[in-house]
Amino acid sequence: MLALMALALGLRLAYFSGFGLGDDVIYRHFINNILVNHYVLPDNTAYRVAWWLPTAFACRILGLSEAGMIAPVTIVATLGIGLLYAFGKALWGRPGGLIAALLLLVHPLDFAWSTMLASDIFASFFSALTILCLLRALGHDDVVGKRRCWMGAAASLWLTYHAKVSAVLLVPPVLLICWRRRHRIDRRVAAFPATAGLLFGASALVSYVFTGDPIAPYHAEISYQGLTGETAINFHRLTAYVFWAFPRAVLLRDQWGDLLFSVYPHLLLALFLVSPLLGIRTSLDVFLWLLFVAVGMQLNIQRVHGVWVAGFRNVRHIHVLVYPVVLLLAGYLTGLRARFPRVSAATIAVLLGVSAWQSVSTATKTHVAFADCRNACRFLDALPPKTVYADFQINTWASIVPGWKQGFHELERFDRAKRRAQIAAIQSGYLVTGGAREPYYGCIDCIPRAEEVSGTQWRLLKEFPSSTAPTGWRPEPLRVWEAVEPGADAPETPEHTPQQSVDAARP
Repeated sequence: MLALMALALGLRLAYFSGFGLGDDVIYRHFINNILVNHYVLPDNTAYRVAWWLPTAFACRILGLSEAGMIAPVTIVATLGIGLLYAFGKALWGRPGGLIAALLLLVHPLDFAWSTMLASDIFASFFSALTILCLLRALGHDDVVGKRRCWMGAAASLWLTYHAKVSAVLLVPPVLLICWRRRHRIDRRVAAFPATAGLLFGASALVSYVFTGDPIAPYHAEISYQGLTGETAINFHRLTAYVFWAFPRAVLLRDQWGDLLFSVYPHLLLALFLVSPLLGIRTSLDVFLWLLFVAVGMQLNIQRVHGVWVAGFRNVRHIHVLVYPVVLLLAGYLTGLRARFPRVSAATIAVLLGVSAWQSVSTATKTHVAFADCRNACRFLDALPPKTVYADFQINTWASIVPGWKQGFHELERFDRAKRRAQIAAIQSGYLVTGGAREPYYGCIDCIPRAEEVSGTQWRLLKEFPSSTAPTGWRPEPLRVWEAVEPGADAPETPEHTPQQSVDAARP
């Protein structure tokens, strides 16, 4: 288990992405407020203590830096490898644990997002811990051990809630699992409602004291997602495209051709259909867990002033489906291994190979994109203070740079002719062109291009090449320019004259 966790951590760090998602600047501001002003902002992140407490602790040690913000997510994701090993082993023995851990190790969504600021991984981890503790409590024969597992299940459910309010979706499967195994329930089960009542009661009391609302986390999520009033009607109307966003992300290739869940769901469905013929089974309890969470997320819609609305469906939100999908597939593959060892070994080998390929392909997008933003901001930070002209995404990344001293001016986002005119009118400052940005919800068209830089007005300071060929999400290398002020001679560099630098930068 420790070897698999170490391998997973090493591979993920090799494709480290880091700071750069659209909401990262909001989370950075939230943690900064705790460290500097010593109070928690009253928004929809305030109740997520399971995320912000370890993150604030990490930033207190490592500084309010990229490492401090990302480290807790990566650590929890690494612990998730060990958790699924323990889960699989509890259900199907050591082979089940090994298969589950290996499947998670190369799961594209977990592989890529475990080095980004994806707090959903905390919800996934504590959800799995809740179900594991519950199954251990129902299967334990030792009195003390059973009571501890019941308490652990309640505490884990509470931590899931304080990672994301969608933890309420775990309540139906928890109740159904208990009903299915009711012959295993004795008076020690009282530890579960007692612990849950104490923890959730304390949370409700704190919410009521500070907001006057015992379920403030739920209302905060609805409010900050814009799912109330005219905002919901104007910007969050439910369409077929929005409704099917999660199923598309699970089953189909994304806009860059990657399978975020690899072929796990497809193979899982195929094994489900042929399992009666092969005589193999997986865990019904894990299936109930997956079913209620998936259906609950899919049907997370509501009626506002006669209009159906739905919140933004980000791909990172479906990380909560990763662990149950992996476990269900591990169950079938373990059964297949017992019946058909050679077929099972070949299937697992091909599956891990395809998934590793998809993991690297998925992680490369953000690995390269965030490295471009990081390189640009660090290079600019070392230059004399001037105004930086670039797309807004460069300014977003600059928020994590300590003591950022450069000014910033956002260029036109979509009209290239207007942006070219803006660039031509600049008298002094730095310009950032090309490179990649956040590839899923970022603005690729907002990035200024080298072809928009004209004349001898600009001097190329640095070009950042990449091992990737020009693509739709990185059409040209990242370049940093400096405006040559009127009347000043553009000094030559050892490698290029100013005009040669401009000409060489053109596509």
